Amino acid sequence: MIKEVAPPIAYQKLKEIKESILIDCRTEKEWNRTGTPDLSQIDKSVLKIELVRQDQSINLNFTEQVEAYASYETPLFIICKSGARSAAACQILLKAGFNDVTNVAEGFEGHSHYNDRSENFDGWQSHSLPWQK
Repeated sequence: MIKEVAPPIAYQKLKEIKESILIDCRTEKEWNRTGTPDLSQIDKSVLKIELVRQDQSINLNFTEQVEAYASYETPLFIICKSGARSAAACQILLKAGFNDVTNVAEGFEGHSHYNDRSENFDGWQSHSLPWQK
């Protein structure tokens, strides 16, 4: 079972737990187009590691790239657009031996509750958490 928290709780935990890391597993194009969480107010940076590349191929080095920055005990918070890819990333990391992995359930952009509308009603951005483009 993957641990999940809403973005405001993830931000609070990242603020409280000194060694915790936020990993954004979206694509480089998404980071450039929609922005990324901004952790500068809590003296941290977001670790950007693609899980699925722009061409839809899986990043086979994802685990190794995380290992370059984190130990198996490091508290990791994983975020994507809406929480689906990050959940998959959490599974991969747990299977690789990481012990403290949490999915940021609503993701960065969240998702619309209405198919015919583009407004998002959840996600990091809609909670007025710091972000940058």
